Amino acid sequence: MTTANEMRDQILGRAEEDADFRSRLLADPKGTISSELGTEIPDGFNIVVHEDSATTAHLTLPPSAELTEADLEMVAGANLWNQKVAP
Repeated sequence: MTTANEMRDQILGRAEEDADFRSRLLADPKGTISSELGTEIPDGFNIVVHEDSATTAHLTLPPSAELTEADLEMVAGANLWNQKVAP
């Protein structure tokens, strides 16, 4: 099994080495990750890829502590990045 952090490192490493993969990842993150890593990403779970530049940096904040019940159910059912996933 691969952890989410290992999967993220694999994706980032490949994006640094493979310009075609990087382009596809920016255009269709969910589809690219699903097909390239052979993992199913549940409907309703979104992945957004941002590319930093010399003049722009992106900062990702964790979810707010004030989640709704619907948010909690979705996170519990599809939290891809905090669980172990099959290679």
